[in-house]
Amino acid sequence: MTYDLKQPVERYTALFDELKQSHLWWHYLTSTWIVLRYDALVELGPKLRSLIYQGDFLLIQPAKGPSDGWLPREAWEWLHKNLPKEW
Repeated sequence: MTYDLKQPVERYTALFDELKQSHLWWHYLTSTWIVLRYDALVELGPKLRSLIYQGDFLLIQPAKGPSDGWLPREAWEWLHKNLPKEW
């Protein structure tokens, strides 16, 4: 999940608390969370949209590996351990 939030970060405590309730979660990049959830997307989308404000943007998409980019070693270790490698 990634987002572009327009309000001060303090206004999103409920969103961040909801994401931290995930089975597993990773939040190494400022506007990106990778979460392992068991909700269907049709349930998760409305739940998270109710926690953001008009003018904010939100993208929820399945995370699958392998991955590539420039991150610290501990970030890659988490990703390799927890993301399914489907391609």
